[in-house]
This record gives sequence, C-alpha cells and structure tokens, in this order.
Amino acid sequence: MTKFADSLVAAALDAEQRDAAAAAERQAARAEVDGMSAAMVEEQGLLNHVQAALLLGVSVKRIGELVRLGKLRRFDFLGRTYVSVREVRDRYRQELKAGRPKRSVVERAVASVKAALKTDSAQMELGGYAGPYEKAKRKGKAK
Repeated sequence: MTKFADSLVAAALDAEQRDAAAAAERQAARAEVDGMSAAMVEEQGLLNHVQAALLLGVSVKRIGELVRLGKLRRFDFLGRTYVSVREVRDRYRQELKAGRPKRSVVERAVASVKAALKTDSAQMELGGYAGPYEKAKRKGKAK
C-alpha cells in the first residue's frame, strides 16, 4: 500500500477507537446518573457542599471536615461531591453549634487570672498576652 492509503486506514481505525471510547464514556455516565437518581430518592435529595454550608450556617470548609469525620455521608457522581439532604436536615434539627462548648463563669475567671499573671501591667486590665517584647523587657534584654 501507499503511504496515503496507510494513513487513511490508520485514521479510520483511530476514529473507530475514539467512537468506541466515547460510547463507553456515555454508557458509564448513564450508569452513574442512574446511581445518582437512586441515591437522591433514598437520601431525599443531594446537595453540594456550598448549598449544605448555607443551610447549616457554617463554612464550606466545615462541610468538608464533617464529611471527613463521617458526620455527613459523601456521594460522588459525575466528578462532583454531594451530601445527603436527609442528613443535613437532621443536623440542622439538632441545632449543633460549631466550636468548643461555652465555659462557666468560674472557668473564665480562672483563665483570666492565668492570663493576667503572664502579662504586663498595661495589658493586665484586658487579660492580654505578654508578647516576646514584654518578656525580654522584664529580663532586661530589651532596649
């Protein structure tokens, strides 16, 4: 065969392979959409992280953290990550607050006294923190 005929045959084979690959990708996408549809029915819908963060009043980063901790279940479909509407609703109903629990008056007073003992006189009223400059000044090293 000639070079021209060889290149035509090669191009035809490449086109067939590309068509077969595209058909396989479409079939996989259809199967994934079917799985997503089933998950949406089971979980009463799916939300992306931004939507879940808006509903719970937390950051998108916190939603990712909740997924990593296993507090919210992760769903991956078509290259996107989702969480369950049912689980987000349950968490919203629990009215869970982020951060550490509120300290009692005694615990706050003890923390203030500890902070005051470690600070300079100007910041003692504020319960502030003595930085490296103040510590060095006490030792006589600051200018």
